[in-house]
Amino acid sequence: MTALTANCIDLNIQGNSVYAILKQLANMALQNGYVSDRSAFLQTLLIREKLHSTGFGSGIAVPHGKSACITRPFVLFARKSEKVDWKASDGEDVNCWICLGVPQTGEDDQVKIIGTLCRKIIHQDFINQLKQGDTNQVLALLNQTLTS
Repeated sequence: MTALTANCIDLNIQGNSVYAILKQLANMALQNGYVSDRSAFLQTLLIREKLHSTGFGSGIAVPHGKSACITRPFVLFARKSEKVDWKASDGEDVNCWICLGVPQTGEDDQVKIIGTLCRKIIHQDFINQLKQGDTNQVLALLNQTLTS
């Protein structure tokens, strides 16, 4: 997986609904060259969200998808000060998103990335760093997590 860059992070994402946030994440994926079709990736994320909320808990959601429109595995991070109802497992609204995408044939990659992140997201210090860090701090934290 390619290391995250500052273009993979938005600390003031716009939107106040699941659809609006996922649309912005799909735009980020397209702008970074990770997807060939923004609409197809957005549909992938929306379908996944309808199956079961990706709200992980503690104010964090991990929207993710596997699609032929994805050119290579990627991770994006977004945050906003206001919270959005994401139907998270703990009932808490969400204000941090870690978005994952893998090519259609990359199921092992998706499982590995999600597993790596989920082992970290359960730790309050990791959550606090995601919620309070500036772009460079979040970038370093996620790159370190995904390459270790």
